[in-house]
Amino acid sequence: MGTTKPSGRNKYAVPAVEQMLDIVEHLAGNHRGYGITELGRELGISTNGVFRILKCLTDRGYVEADPEGGHRLGTKFFTLGLRLQSRFDLRRRARPHLERLCAQAGETVQLYTLQDDYALVLDCVTPATSSFIQVLPGSRMASHASAFSKAVLAFLPEAEVRRRLPRKLAALTPHTVTDRNQLCAELAQTRTTGLVYDREGYMLGIFCIGAPVFDVNGEAVAGVGVTGLVSVSHPEKQAALEHLILACAERLSRDIGYSGGLFGGFLSHLKRKK
Repeated sequence: MGTTKPSGRNKYAVPAVEQMLDIVEHLAGNHRGYGITELGRELGISTNGVFRILKCLTDRGYVEADPEGGHRLGTKFFTLGLRLQSRFDLRRRARPHLERLCAQAGETVQLYTLQDDYALVLDCVTPATSSFIQVLPGSRMASHASAFSKAVLAFLPEAEVRRRLPRKLAALTPHTVTDRNQLCAELAQTRTTGLVYDREGYMLGIFCIGAPVFDVNGEAVAGVGVTGLVSVSHPEKQAALEHLILACAERLSRDIGYSGGLFGGFLSHLKRKK
């Protein structure tokens, strides 16, 4: 019998290829070996079909047998993944998304990641205006005061956050959050909204709005967003920027393999806020 599929399939579908991909994706999502009969039962593929597909994949190095007689993905997939690694270099993949956000927002756009106990500026794109804020890529920033690094901290385990934060949170301006409890509350809010703010906390006269970027494993690997002058900011502009930033963060996350549903919740929260 064949795999039961929903109606309206692509007329160019190849059943044998789809069954092979069903097997590969099932093995990838389960960290144990599977027998031929078990795979056939769970995926709705004939035992003979599973056997033939596994035999082909095994001969090519994509599947290997474990000591208990089950089957799991082989090292060939790992080798292919390494060859693709350069395509998923975060800074290179992010650049078109940063440029698009910069053009839409008319503000400086930045991309940060975390390095030990500080934030690292991966990239900065500036608007085509006579005046703008620029931060040099490679610069190190205090992780507790930047919106972009806080966007990453919000989605790390608590123990990891404590390890990365300095023992004393330095007051860079009168508006910097230096109380750990207050900072933790801010990070908790970000886990609900997907947005984090720096309202003159890093530098007087400057605001930032950031959002997290997630990778293929669902882990926050960067923070992206805009930086501008407080003097030209207003509520209507902030609302528009929030939508643009979340959209950019989601596009970039999808581009590097993220397939989770967090952004749906973030956008729903933003709509309810209106």
